[in-house]
Amino acid sequence: MRIICVALVLPILFAVPAIADQDPVRQVTDVTDASQSTRRDTQEALDDWAAERAALKQRWEAAGTQVDYLDERVALERERLAALEAAGDELTRRLEESRRLEASLEDTLLVILRRLDETIERDLPFLLDERTTRLSSVRRELGDPAASPADKLRRVLEALLIETSYGGALEVYQDRIEVDGEALTCDLLYVGRLGLYWLTPDESRGGTWNPATSCYEALEGRDLTAVRRAVQMATRRRAVGVQSLPLGRLGS
Repeated sequence: MRIICVALVLPILFAVPAIADQDPVRQVTDVTDASQSTRRDTQEALDDWAAERAALKQRWEAAGTQVDYLDERVALERERLAALEAAGDELTRRLEESRRLEASLEDTLLVILRRLDETIERDLPFLLDERTTRLSSVRRELGDPAASPADKLRRVLEALLIETSYGGALEVYQDRIEVDGEALTCDLLYVGRLGLYWLTPDESRGGTWNPATSCYEALEGRDLTAVRRAVQMATRRRAVGVQSLPLGRLGS
């Protein structure tokens, strides 16, 4: 029996320190510390997640704002693109129209120049060299591929204006003419496109251009005196006044 008692007591004695180590206060403290540590870690994780979520939300809102801005920019650029395409189409149309007008302009200018040639041929033969030389210069420029359409138009308009100005001009210039087969150096007076008169430098002889016969004819008497006075008025050697001039005969 003693042996059995000893055998029973020994395990109890060895178990006492283990029971003593499991103090309820310490157990509660350990559990509390562990709980607080877990709560603290959880709270830190929640705080971190809240901060991250706030940052993500802010980034998402900023991204949304950026997307809205980019959508507006895209819409604006599309409008600009549409406007540029429309402007490009209009420029293309104008360019084609300009090319068509340029081609027709050159044809029109050639027609005008041809009519000017015909006008000079039918007109009184005053300043004939000057006028034909001017038209020859204009014709050369019309055939120059390097000349712009604007320059060609300008030259033709200048020629037209000069020819038009002759209609109201009164001018004396010197030239050589032929009268009845005789070559003379004379003062020539053209009165617009109404009459062309000639007078020798010594004023002893004078006459008019006869459109009907297309030649110069001599005048005498009062007609010659009228030509002298008209030339003197045109050259400012006589006061300007009313003067009757013969217009030439319509027949031969």
